[in-house]
Amino acid sequence: MSVLGGVLGAGRRQAQARMTERVLVGHWVEGTDPSTGDAVRVLGAEHYSGVGQIKYPSMTVSDVRTEIGQQVAVVDVVLKIPVGGGPAICKGDLVKVLSSSADPSLAGRWFRVKAWPQSGQVTAHRYPIEEVS
Repeated sequence: MSVLGGVLGAGRRQAQARMTERVLVGHWVEGTDPSTGDAVRVLGAEHYSGVGQIKYPSMTVSDVRTEIGQQVAVVDVVLKIPVGGGPAICKGDLVKVLSSSADPSLAGRWFRVKAWPQSGQVTAHRYPIEEVS
């Protein structure tokens, strides 16, 4: 039995079963709402649309000191998507959470992809992300 058909395949199916968010990932540009004139984000290029999981690996907040001595609180956040689901997702892409069956307060929130995911024999691609307004 191959690794993909065995334990790794089972792990990938379990990981995907726990993905309770629907996300839209891509390159967004600034635009204007024609009815209100308000500034809005407009999808310029879609890189992934589907299930995912927004995961806060720890509730621990780290204090980080910047170069100018300012102290900033940091919480690591990860976007998990199925393996094979988003090879076009790039550093800098924006993630819009469309809905969440586990936590409705995630719907409508925005995150930015900070780096490429882990890859290889993983159960899900894990992209480090940060929340943006």
